[in-house]
Amino acid sequence: MKRLLLLLDSMMYFDRQVLQGIKAKLDETKLKVSLHLESGTALRELAGESWDYIIADYDKRQFRRIVRTCEAKTLVYSNHYRHDFSGEMSSVVVDNTSLANAALRRFIEGGLTCVSFFANEQDAMQPWGQERKAAFERLISGTDLDYAEDIFEAIRHRQFPVGVYCSSDRAARKLAQYCAHHCIDVPGEVSIIGTDSDDTERLISPLPLSSVDLNPYELGRFCVDTLIKMIRFKRRLRLTYSPTHFFEAATTMHDGNTDELVSKAELFMQNNFHSNIKIKQVLDHCRISRKTLDSRFLDIHGMTAHQYLTKIRLKRAKLLLQETKDTLDSVARQCGYPGQSYLTQVFSKEVGISPSKFRQQSSSQTSSSQTL
Repeated sequence: MKRLLLLLDSMMYFDRQVLQGIKAKLDETKLKVSLHLESGTALRELAGESWDYIIADYDKRQFRRIVRTCEAKTLVYSNHYRHDFSGEMSSVVVDNTSLANAALRRFIEGGLTCVSFFANEQDAMQPWGQERKAAFERLISGTDLDYAEDIFEAIRHRQFPVGVYCSSDRAARKLAQYCAHHCIDVPGEVSIIGTDSDDTERLISPLPLSSVDLNPYELGRFCVDTLIKMIRFKRRLRLTYSPTHFFEAATTMHDGNTDELVSKAELFMQNNFHSNIKIKQVLDHCRISRKTLDSRFLDIHGMTAHQYLTKIRLKRAKLLLQETKDTLDSVARQCGYPGQSYLTQVFSKEVGISPSKFRQQSSSQTSSSQTL
Protein backbone atom coordinates (compact mmCIF):
# COMPACT_ATOMS: atom_id res chain seq x y z
CA MET A 1 0.00 0.00 0.00
CA LYS A 2 1.19 3.53 -0.81
CA ARG A 3 2.35 5.70 2.11
CA LEU A 4 1.03 9.24 2.65
CA LEU A 5 2.90 11.49 5.08
CA LEU A 6 0.91 14.36 6.62
CA LEU A 7 2.95 17.23 8.01
CA LEU A 8 0.72 19.47 10.12
CA ASP A 9 0.33 20.49 13.75
CA SER A 10 -2.52 18.38 15.12
CA MET A 11 -2.42 20.34 18.40
CA MET A 12 -3.94 23.33 16.59
CA TYR A 13 -7.69 23.48 15.91
CA PHE A 14 -7.22 24.69 12.32
CA ASP A 15 -4.85 21.85 11.45
CA ARG A 16 -7.09 19.26 13.11
CA GLN A 17 -9.94 20.40 10.89
CA VAL A 18 -7.68 20.15 7.83
CA LEU A 19 -6.77 16.62 8.97
CA GLN A 20 -10.44 15.65 9.31
CA GLY A 21 -11.13 16.93 5.80
CA ILE A 22 -8.17 14.97 4.40
CA LYS A 23 -9.29 11.75 6.11
CA ALA A 24 -12.95 12.17 5.06
CA LYS A 25 -12.03 12.74 1.41
CA LEU A 26 -9.59 9.82 1.37
CA ASP A 27 -12.34 7.56 2.70
CA GLU A 28 -14.48 8.51 -0.32
CA THR A 29 -11.83 8.01 -3.01
CA LYS A 30 -10.04 5.10 -4.65
CA LEU A 31 -6.67 6.40 -3.42
CA LYS A 32 -5.81 3.69 -0.89
CA VAL A 33 -2.96 4.82 1.35
CA SER A 34 -1.63 4.27 4.83
CA LEU A 35 -1.58 7.58 6.71
CA HIS A 36 1.38 8.77 8.77
CA LEU A 37 1.01 12.00 10.76
CA GLU A 38 3.94 14.01 12.07
CA SER A 39 3.53 17.27 13.96
CA GLY A 40 7.20 18.11 14.47
CA THR A 41 8.72 15.84 17.13
CA ALA A 42 10.55 13.30 14.94
CA LEU A 43 11.34 15.17 11.76
CA ARG A 44 14.96 14.01 11.43
CA GLU A 45 13.92 10.40 10.99
CA LEU A 46 11.43 11.23 8.22
CA ALA A 47 14.02 12.16 5.61
CA GLY A 48 15.49 8.67 5.77
CA GLU A 49 12.17 6.93 5.12
CA SER A 50 10.46 6.26 1.82
CA TRP A 51 7.21 8.13 1.13
CA ASP A 52 4.95 7.96 -1.88
CA TYR A 53 2.97 11.14 -1.17
CA ILE A 54 3.24 14.12 1.16
CA ILE A 55 0.69 16.76 2.15
CA ALA A 56 2.30 19.50 4.24
CA ASP A 57 1.56 22.85 5.88
CA TYR A 58 4.17 24.94 4.07
CA ASP A 59 3.76 27.89 6.41
CA LYS A 60 5.71 25.98 9.08
CA ARG A 61 9.46 26.25 8.56
CA GLN A 62 10.33 22.82 9.96
CA PHE A 63 8.06 21.15 7.42
CA ARG A 64 9.58 23.09 4.53
CA ARG A 65 12.94 21.47 5.22
CA ILE A 66 11.42 18.00 5.06
CA VAL A 67 9.49 18.37 1.80
CA ARG A 68 12.57 19.74 0.09
CA THR A 69 14.62 16.64 0.92
CA CYS A 70 12.05 13.83 0.57
CA GLU A 71 11.56 12.22 -2.82
CA ALA A 72 7.78 11.96 -3.00
CA LYS A 73 4.84 13.41 -4.88
CA THR A 74 4.27 16.45 -2.69
CA LEU A 75 1.38 18.84 -2.17
CA VAL A 76 1.81 21.81 0.15
CA TYR A 77 -0.79 24.31 1.35
CA SER A 78 -0.35 27.86 2.60
CA ASN A 79 -2.50 30.68 3.99
CA HIS A 80 -0.91 33.19 1.60
CA TYR A 81 0.80 33.41 -1.77
CA ARG A 82 4.46 32.44 -1.67
CA HIS A 83 7.46 32.58 -4.01
CA ASP A 84 9.46 29.72 -2.48
CA PHE A 85 7.59 26.64 -3.71
CA SER A 86 10.41 24.42 -4.91
CA GLY A 87 10.89 21.58 -7.38
CA GLU A 88 7.90 19.74 -8.71
CA MET A 89 5.71 20.15 -5.63
CA SER A 90 2.10 21.18 -6.16
CA SER A 91 0.47 23.84 -4.04
CA VAL A 92 -2.88 25.03 -2.71
CA VAL A 93 -3.00 28.64 -1.53
CA VAL A 94 -5.81 30.35 0.37
CA ASP A 95 -7.19 33.18 -1.75
CA ASN A 96 -7.31 36.03 0.76
CA THR A 97 -8.92 38.29 -1.81
CA SER A 98 -12.03 36.09 -1.74
CA LEU A 99 -12.18 36.44 2.05
CA ALA A 100 -11.87 40.22 1.89
CA ASN A 101 -14.43 40.41 -0.91
CA ALA A 102 -17.00 38.40 1.10
CA ALA A 103 -16.65 40.86 3.99
CA LEU A 104 -16.86 43.89 1.71
CA ARG A 105 -20.03 42.60 0.03
CA ARG A 106 -21.69 42.27 3.43
CA PHE A 107 -20.81 45.86 4.35
CA ILE A 108 -22.19 47.12 1.06
CA GLU A 109 -25.37 45.07 1.51
CA GLY A 110 -25.71 46.64 4.97
CA GLY A 111 -25.67 50.13 3.45
CA LEU A 112 -22.36 51.22 4.99
CA THR A 113 -20.44 53.99 3.25
CA CYS A 114 -17.29 53.94 5.41
CA VAL A 115 -15.11 50.90 6.08
CA SER A 116 -11.80 50.05 7.70
CA PHE A 117 -9.42 47.16 8.31
CA PHE A 118 -8.01 46.02 11.65
CA ALA A 119 -5.26 43.53 12.48
CA ASN A 120 -3.89 43.08 15.97
CA GLU A 121 -0.13 43.19 16.45
CA GLN A 122 0.34 39.45 16.02
CA ASP A 123 -1.73 39.21 12.82
CA ALA A 124 -0.10 42.31 11.33
CA MET A 125 3.26 40.52 11.36
CA GLN A 126 1.93 37.49 9.48
CA PRO A 127 2.09 37.39 5.65
CA TRP A 128 -1.54 36.25 5.47
CA GLY A 129 -2.60 39.19 7.66
CA GLN A 130 -0.75 41.62 5.43
CA GLU A 131 -2.24 39.97 2.35
CA ARG A 132 -5.80 40.27 3.68
CA LYS A 133 -5.26 43.97 4.40
CA ALA A 134 -3.77 44.63 0.95
CA ALA A 135 -6.63 42.74 -0.72
CA PHE A 136 -9.29 44.65 1.22
CA GLU A 137 -7.71 48.03 0.44
CA ARG A 138 -7.35 47.08 -3.23
CA LEU A 139 -11.04 46.14 -3.40
CA ILE A 140 -12.02 49.40 -1.68
CA SER A 141 -10.13 51.42 -4.28
CA GLY A 142 -12.63 50.24 -6.88
CA THR A 143 -15.64 51.58 -4.97
CA ASP A 144 -16.93 54.96 -3.80
CA LEU A 145 -16.68 53.93 -0.13
CA ASP A 146 -14.72 56.02 2.34
CA TYR A 147 -11.77 54.24 3.95
CA ALA A 148 -10.62 54.89 7.51
CA GLU A 149 -6.90 54.12 7.70
CA ASP A 150 -6.92 53.93 11.52
CA ILE A 151 -10.08 52.50 13.05
CA PHE A 152 -9.27 53.78 16.54
CA GLU A 153 -8.75 57.29 15.20
CA ALA A 154 -12.07 56.99 13.36
CA ILE A 155 -13.75 55.90 16.59
CA ARG A 156 -12.26 58.80 18.54
CA HIS A 157 -13.66 61.20 15.93
CA ARG A 158 -16.97 59.28 15.98
CA GLN A 159 -16.79 58.53 12.27
CA PHE A 160 -19.90 56.33 12.47
CA PRO A 161 -21.26 54.09 11.16
CA VAL A 162 -18.18 52.21 10.02
CA GLY A 163 -17.68 48.59 8.97
CA VAL A 164 -14.43 46.93 10.02
CA TYR A 165 -13.02 43.80 8.38
CA CYS A 166 -10.59 42.09 10.75
CA SER A 167 -7.64 39.88 9.85
CA SER A 168 -8.91 37.09 12.14
CA ASP A 169 -11.60 36.37 14.71
CA ARG A 170 -8.94 37.01 17.32
CA ALA A 171 -8.59 40.58 16.02
CA ALA A 172 -12.38 40.93 15.71
CA ARG A 173 -12.85 39.83 19.32
CA LYS A 174 -10.25 42.36 20.49
CA LEU A 175 -12.03 45.16 18.63
CA ALA A 176 -15.42 44.06 19.98
CA GLN A 177 -14.02 44.12 23.53
CA TYR A 178 -12.59 47.60 22.93
CA CYS A 179 -15.98 48.83 21.73
CA ALA A 180 -17.77 47.26 24.72
CA HIS A 181 -15.30 48.89 27.14
CA HIS A 182 -15.80 52.33 25.55
CA CYS A 183 -19.61 52.00 25.29
CA ILE A 184 -19.58 51.99 21.48
CA ASP A 185 -22.63 50.35 19.96
CA VAL A 186 -21.94 47.23 17.91
CA PRO A 187 -23.21 46.91 15.22
CA GLY A 188 -25.04 50.26 15.25
CA GLU A 189 -21.89 52.41 15.25
CA VAL A 190 -19.18 49.87 14.46
CA SER A 191 -19.97 46.77 12.41
CA ILE A 192 -17.35 44.01 12.78
CA ILE A 193 -16.46 41.02 10.58
CA GLY A 194 -13.71 38.57 11.47
CA THR A 195 -12.09 35.69 9.60
CA ASP A 196 -12.08 31.97 10.48
CA SER A 197 -15.40 31.38 12.34
CA ASP A 198 -13.29 30.45 15.37
CA ASP A 199 -15.62 29.08 18.05
CA THR A 200 -13.11 29.78 20.85
CA GLU A 201 -12.90 33.47 20.01
CA ARG A 202 -16.69 33.65 19.80
CA LEU A 203 -16.91 32.12 23.28
CA ILE A 204 -14.95 34.94 24.92
CA SER A 205 -16.17 37.78 22.70
CA PRO A 206 -18.72 40.17 24.25
CA LEU A 207 -20.93 39.48 21.17
CA PRO A 208 -21.12 36.50 18.79
CA LEU A 209 -18.79 37.40 15.93
CA SER A 210 -19.80 37.66 12.31
CA SER A 211 -17.06 36.03 10.28
CA VAL A 212 -15.94 34.88 6.84
CA ASP A 213 -15.57 31.11 7.29
CA LEU A 214 -12.18 29.89 6.08
CA ASN A 215 -13.44 26.30 6.61
CA PRO A 216 -10.22 24.26 7.07
CA TYR A 217 -12.20 21.01 6.74
CA GLU A 218 -13.01 21.89 3.11
CA LEU A 219 -9.39 22.97 2.63
CA GLY A 220 -8.32 19.45 3.64
CA ARG A 221 -10.74 17.91 1.16
CA PHE A 222 -9.54 20.28 -1.55
CA CYS A 223 -5.93 19.23 -0.87
CA VAL A 224 -6.77 15.56 -1.44
CA ASP A 225 -8.63 16.43 -4.65
CA THR A 226 -5.56 18.30 -5.84
CA LEU A 227 -3.20 15.46 -4.92
CA ILE A 228 -5.33 13.01 -6.90
CA LYS A 229 -5.31 15.31 -9.94
CA MET A 230 -1.56 15.70 -9.62
CA ILE A 231 -1.11 11.93 -9.63
CA ARG A 232 -3.56 11.39 -12.49
CA PHE A 233 -2.21 14.10 -14.79
CA LYS A 234 1.44 13.61 -13.75
CA ARG A 235 2.16 17.29 -13.50
CA ARG A 236 2.59 20.08 -11.00
CA LEU A 237 -0.51 22.08 -10.04
CA ARG A 238 -0.78 25.58 -8.62
CA LEU A 239 -4.33 26.06 -7.30
CA THR A 240 -6.14 28.49 -5.02
CA TYR A 241 -8.71 27.71 -2.36
CA SER A 242 -11.37 30.43 -2.33
CA PRO A 243 -13.72 30.30 0.68
CA THR A 244 -16.60 32.79 0.47
CA HIS A 245 -19.15 31.57 3.04
CA PHE A 246 -20.17 34.34 5.43
CA PHE A 247 -21.45 33.48 8.89
CA GLU A 248 -23.58 36.31 10.25
CA ALA A 249 -23.97 36.92 13.97
CA ALA A 250 -24.49 39.83 16.34
CA THR A 251 -21.63 42.08 15.19
CA THR A 252 -23.29 42.80 11.82
CA MET A 253 -27.00 42.19 12.37
CA HIS A 254 -29.09 45.35 12.17
CA ASP A 255 -32.61 44.07 12.76
CA GLY A 256 -32.09 43.10 16.38
CA ASN A 257 -33.29 39.57 15.61
CA THR A 258 -30.36 37.70 17.15
CA ASP A 259 -29.85 35.10 19.82
CA GLU A 260 -26.37 34.21 21.09
CA LEU A 261 -27.24 30.58 21.78
CA VAL A 262 -28.85 30.16 18.36
CA SER A 263 -25.75 31.67 16.74
CA LYS A 264 -23.52 29.30 18.72
CA ALA A 265 -25.62 26.30 17.64
CA GLU A 266 -25.66 27.48 14.00
CA LEU A 267 -21.87 27.74 13.85
CA PHE A 268 -21.42 24.32 15.44
CA MET A 269 -23.78 22.79 12.88
CA GLN A 270 -22.16 24.64 9.96
CA ASN A 271 -18.72 23.39 11.00
CA ASN A 272 -19.71 19.80 11.83
CA PHE A 273 -22.75 18.80 9.73
CA HIS A 274 -20.55 16.59 7.55
CA SER A 275 -19.49 14.50 10.59
CA ASN A 276 -22.86 12.79 11.13
CA ILE A 277 -23.57 14.83 14.25
CA LYS A 278 -26.90 14.52 16.01
CA ILE A 279 -28.89 17.25 17.76
CA LYS A 280 -27.73 15.74 21.07
CA GLN A 281 -24.19 16.90 20.27
CA VAL A 282 -25.48 20.39 19.48
CA LEU A 283 -27.31 20.46 22.84
CA ASP A 284 -24.16 19.32 24.67
CA HIS A 285 -22.09 21.97 22.88
CA CYS A 286 -24.54 24.74 23.80
CA ARG A 287 -25.43 23.32 27.22
CA ILE A 288 -29.12 23.81 26.62
CA SER A 289 -32.24 21.63 26.60
CA ARG A 290 -33.87 20.42 23.38
CA LYS A 291 -37.08 22.26 24.21
CA THR A 292 -35.31 25.59 24.79
CA LEU A 293 -33.13 25.30 21.68
CA ASP A 294 -36.08 24.43 19.45
CA SER A 295 -38.10 27.29 20.92
CA ARG A 296 -35.33 29.77 20.12
CA PHE A 297 -34.79 28.39 16.61
CA LEU A 298 -38.51 28.70 15.93
CA ASP A 299 -38.38 32.36 17.04
CA ILE A 300 -35.38 33.17 14.81
CA HIS A 301 -35.79 30.83 11.84
CA GLY A 302 -39.33 29.48 12.00
CA MET A 303 -38.00 25.92 12.19
CA THR A 304 -36.56 23.54 14.79
CA ALA A 305 -32.83 22.94 15.25
CA HIS A 306 -33.15 19.52 13.59
CA GLN A 307 -34.91 21.07 10.59
CA TYR A 308 -32.16 23.70 10.36
CA LEU A 309 -29.48 20.96 10.38
CA THR A 310 -31.36 19.09 7.65
CA LYS A 311 -31.58 22.31 5.61
CA ILE A 312 -27.77 22.73 5.80
CA ARG A 313 -27.19 19.13 4.73
CA LEU A 314 -29.62 19.25 1.83
CA LYS A 315 -28.18 22.53 0.59
CA ARG A 316 -24.77 20.85 0.48
CA ALA A 317 -26.24 17.75 -1.17
CA LYS A 318 -27.86 19.81 -3.94
CA LEU A 319 -24.56 21.57 -4.63
CA LEU A 320 -22.67 18.28 -4.87
CA LEU A 321 -25.33 16.73 -7.09
CA GLN A 322 -25.20 19.72 -9.43
CA GLU A 323 -21.46 20.33 -9.56
CA THR A 324 -19.79 16.92 -9.10
CA LYS A 325 -20.04 13.38 -10.40
CA ASP A 326 -19.59 11.91 -6.92
CA THR A 327 -21.60 8.77 -6.22
CA LEU A 328 -24.74 9.11 -4.12
CA ASP A 329 -23.01 7.21 -1.34
CA SER A 330 -20.13 9.71 -1.41
CA VAL A 331 -22.56 12.67 -1.47
CA ALA A 332 -24.38 11.18 1.53
CA ARG A 333 -21.19 10.86 3.60
CA GLN A 334 -20.08 14.39 2.69
CA CYS A 335 -23.41 15.66 4.04
CA GLY A 336 -23.27 13.74 7.31
CA TYR A 337 -25.57 10.87 6.34
CA PRO A 338 -24.50 7.22 6.80
CA GLY A 339 -25.21 6.19 3.22
CA GLN A 340 -27.13 6.52 -0.03
CA SER A 341 -30.42 5.05 1.21
CA TYR A 342 -30.64 7.45 4.14
CA LEU A 343 -29.87 10.44 1.91
CA THR A 344 -32.50 9.32 -0.62
CA GLN A 345 -35.10 8.96 2.13
CA VAL A 346 -34.51 12.45 3.58
CA PHE A 347 -33.97 14.14 0.20
CA SER A 348 -37.15 12.68 -1.31
CA LYS A 349 -39.22 13.70 1.70
CA GLU A 350 -37.94 17.27 1.88
CA VAL A 351 -37.34 18.09 -1.81
CA GLY A 352 -40.07 15.97 -3.38
CA ILE A 353 -37.85 14.02 -5.78
CA SER A 354 -34.97 11.58 -5.36
CA PRO A 355 -31.32 12.73 -5.48
CA SER A 356 -30.85 10.87 -8.78
CA LYS A 357 -33.83 12.64 -10.34
CA PHE A 358 -32.63 16.01 -9.01
CA ARG A 359 -29.21 15.43 -10.61
CA GLN A 360 -30.80 14.46 -13.94
CA GLN A 361 -33.03 17.55 -13.98
CA SER A 362 -30.11 19.83 -13.04
CA SER A 363 -27.98 18.32 -15.80
CA SER A 364 -30.79 18.75 -18.34
CA GLN A 365 -31.32 22.39 -17.35
CA THR A 366 -27.60 23.10 -17.65
CA SER A 367 -27.46 21.48 -21.09
CA SER A 368 -30.49 23.46 -22.26
CA SER A 369 -29.04 26.78 -21.10
CA GLN A 370 -25.72 26.02 -22.82
CA THR A 371 -27.56 25.17 -26.06
CA LEU A 372 -29.46 28.45 -25.91
